[in-house]
Amino acid sequence: MLPLCVVLDSDNRLVAQGEFSGDCTGYVLQTPADFAGSMTIAGLFAYPEPAAFGLAFGTTFGLVLFLAAVASTVGEVSGFFSSTSQVEEL
Repeated sequence: MLPLCVVLDSDNRLVAQGEFSGDCTGYVLQTPADFAGSMTIAGLFAYPEPAAFGLAFGTTFGLVLFLAAVASTVGEVSGFFSSTSQVEEL
């Protein structure tokens, strides 16, 4: 069910004007499911908390640095066992 546009008449009663559109000048009535869905979507596009953003940034940056250190270590160990760096005897 779509949201419903209602207005107050002269006797302060709610009168339905049909389904919600951009030109609704009164109030919008929603079902609880529609309201919960709109709050979920609004929460997805809201600005994050500064502490949560800092934690996510720090964790991602730390993970990148950790993986770079692991890759460097693996490269050094594999270079140690590489046959091209050993002197060949005749």
